[in-house]
Amino acid sequence: MPDDIGPSLGLNILKDHMVEGEIVPGSFSVFSPDLIMGHDVTSPPAVSRINEAGLPFLRGAEHTAIYLDHFTPPKDRRSAEACRSLREFHDRYNIASLIDWGEGICHVHLFEGDRILPGQLIAGADSHITTGGALGALCCSVGSTDLAVAMASNEFWLEVPRPLGVVFNGTPDVWCEGKDLALRMVRQLGDGGGRGKILEIDGQILRWMGLDSRFTITNMAAETSCTSAIMALDFPDKGPLSPDWDYNVLEMDIEDMGPQISLPGSPVNVENVEDVTGRAVDQVFIGSCTNGRLDDIRITAQILKGRMVHPQVRMLVIPGSRHVYSAADKAGYLKTIIDAGGVISMPTCGPCAGGFLGILSDGEVTVATSNRNFTGRMGEPTSKVYLSGAAVAATCAITGVISHPEEVKR
Repeated sequence: MPDDIGPSLGLNILKDHMVEGEIVPGSFSVFSPDLIMGHDVTSPPAVSRINEAGLPFLRGAEHTAIYLDHFTPPKDRRSAEACRSLREFHDRYNIASLIDWGEGICHVHLFEGDRILPGQLIAGADSHITTGGALGALCCSVGSTDLAVAMASNEFWLEVPRPLGVVFNGTPDVWCEGKDLALRMVRQLGDGGGRGKILEIDGQILRWMGLDSRFTITNMAAETSCTSAIMALDFPDKGPLSPDWDYNVLEMDIEDMGPQISLPGSPVNVENVEDVTGRAVDQVFIGSCTNGRLDDIRITAQILKGRMVHPQVRMLVIPGSRHVYSAADKAGYLKTIIDAGGVISMPTCGPCAGGFLGILSDGEVTVATSNRNFTGRMGEPTSKVYLSGAAVAATCAITGVISHPEEVKR
């Protein structure tokens, strides 16, 4: 292994956690994570593997957190059984944390407070675990089988990714949020442009943005198929702006960029909102691990204040965690949304993965702040999902059609 692997924060974190192998992009090595995460969809297959093996104990139990968030409160007998089996698993093996339903979506709750720290390595059984990269932690997605192995051994294998610098240059339009930068990044890289790579993201605009917006960017990075995404804002000698950086860099010009929207079919189908205005909307969903944080609820309330949701639009707002829900309530944001005709749900993933709460029927159209809009993602295959930030989504709820926020905030 090279003595000096340069200013890549991702590779340096892997080096600090390596058990076996070498830190050479493309090589297969074994690492010991600081935390292992699964949820009520990805954990049950892992639990079944462990139960079949009859393991007496798990080496990774004290580093494991299991979330009940995707199909909770249980929408049917199957999801209720999944929750019950995970509670039993938690008790049997003394798993460190079982975060029961109502506490929050895993990629929101996990990264609140000081649960995860810069420089840590996380193995998470969900592709959007990349969210934690906004904190300077390296969060890598694993499948259910690897989740079982990680819980059993406190280790996981990984093909060492190659760093790719992503630098945002310029200052966007005042209506732009983290989601707009994320959508532009996904459009430019494509759905496979991050495969086998750590996206190391930087740019002056990130230092002006709040943490909630930065979480949105690292969350959406998963749509490029990257191994992980990370921001080195707390590590001045690391990342693509370091003078010693010698990996490829994707320069992204966002000067005067306006709000973005992803058209149905794939998150990479990104256009300027102003180019697709006027298309009728049946439902607006604001929430998910991408945009269910306090800033998103605040922006939604600011757009809706003194206005009403269009009579032909259903508006569903789901705070991403109990903390977000409570803070939004104390700030008066939830009352503003309710008074405008919106509906508030308890923290859960809801319709994002087509689970429940707001599933679309034949031919319906929604504007959602979630992360994926594949055919049938949120209901019937004939339904259509547009992806946007909170400002655009809230505006669409008022006008009943896809609209630029300036249409209601002039």
